[in-house]
Amino acid sequence: MMQATLDSTTDAIVVTDVSGNVRDFNEKYAEMMGVTREQLNTVDVRKLRKRFSQRFKDPEQFMSRVMEIYATAPAESFEVLELKDGSVLERYSKIQSIDQRPVGRVWSFRDVTERKRAEETLQAAKIAAEEASQAKDDFLALLSHELRTPLTPALVAASYLGEHRDLLPEFREEVTAIWRNVQLEAHLIDDLLDVTRIARGKIEIHHAAIDVHRLLHDAVEIVQNDILAKEIELTIKLNAANHHIWADSVRIQQVFWNLLNNAVKFTPRGGHITIRSSNKGGRFVFEISDTGIGIEPERQGRIFEAFHQGERSITRQFGGLGLGLTISKTLLDLHGGKISVESKGKNAGTTFRVFLDLLREPLVASTSKTDGEAKNSGSLRLLLVDDHLDTRSVLSRLLTRYGHEVTTADSVKGALQLLDSRDFDTLISDIGLPDDNGYNLVREAKRRQPLKAIALSGFGMEADIQRSFEAGFDYHVTKPVDLNRLRSLLDAIAL
Repeated sequence: MMQATLDSTTDAIVVTDVSGNVRDFNEKYAEMMGVTREQLNTVDVRKLRKRFSQRFKDPEQFMSRVMEIYATAPAESFEVLELKDGSVLERYSKIQSIDQRPVGRVWSFRDVTERKRAEETLQAAKIAAEEASQAKDDFLALLSHELRTPLTPALVAASYLGEHRDLLPEFREEVTAIWRNVQLEAHLIDDLLDVTRIARGKIEIHHAAIDVHRLLHDAVEIVQNDILAKEIELTIKLNAANHHIWADSVRIQQVFWNLLNNAVKFTPRGGHITIRSSNKGGRFVFEISDTGIGIEPERQGRIFEAFHQGERSITRQFGGLGLGLTISKTLLDLHGGKISVESKGKNAGTTFRVFLDLLREPLVASTSKTDGEAKNSGSLRLLLVDDHLDTRSVLSRLLTRYGHEVTTADSVKGALQLLDSRDFDTLISDIGLPDDNGYNLVREAKRRQPLKAIALSGFGMEADIQRSFEAGFDYHVTKPVDLNRLRSLLDAIAL
């Protein structure tokens, strides 16, 4: 009966007395040791040293451990053993007792070679996948930096020229077109980075009390030129009595911009877009309807999936990456909000609805000036450090025209030499510089002078921004530089 039980298991098992003399075993154990049943009968397991040396990678250690176990008689023991042929065994032993008196030990050996190999293969695959994912993220970050950097001088120059009073009307339209398309290019880059952040769970939300109606007006202003160019009739009915929420204003405006941009993009010339707001069930409800190309019923269930715009002909005709709705849904999910879509089909228009929780206590509208209304309050001595010639030249000229005294450098070494020779109010520096980086520069600059620091960088991930702050920068501006934001920061520093 005992032998039948031993032979029924897949493990190699041997039973000994307290001294190590073999009392019983199964065929698996004899096979593992490479001996016959006759050779094992009543043999002291410790006398099989030669047999062990033929199989085990470290027979001396094996035998030493066996002798230690018999000498100390632990209730249980467990080891992992390597064989010379590369196999791996798990060895387990347990003491046998009768009336609490030890009478022997049971040893079991389990071949876990395939499992270990599978685990190693899985671990190697996991490491390779993580490395590939990191390489992809690093590539996207680098690509973003390289794409953003040359956009900065074009966007800054176009922004400045578009505001110039003496610019002829026909030139103003061309400059506006340049500015709009550079902004679009920057937005596409942001979409790609946001998808990466979403996939890695790295999107951060910074909550504050915000007026949603104000965000809607700002979003409409951004797309106003496109609405006029396509002669679209825009109706706005903001009827929500309560319109303050606890949210990240930048991210919520991004949602509104995506929905407005899509409505303008997919609505034909002379079409109609209607924007409404209301309160329902303690929530703020935003609704945007258009008379555009509509969405077929079979596509509506997938409209919030990444890169999904339906047929390729739609992508070719209207452009874009098909990421805006995916990003919008994710941002709303992070706010505890909701988005829905409704369309009767092709060429029947589309309605999107956004639901956001209201603040329990509506805020009283502030009468303070916004950043956009801020006036330049004084001249600053600026040290501008950037190795991209066009960015350095354009920003230097424009900041000088705004009344600031600008000194430039194209390297950390050159910047430090200037810091030794004169005083500055503010350091504006790129992060990637040819001889070092902006992080080390700002640390050394603040050690030498009590100044404010603004980071200009094509790297705009949350980790990049956090690293800038940790290094000592007071502000982080992602390229392409928003000239109005940069001016507002300088105005705040000059106060």
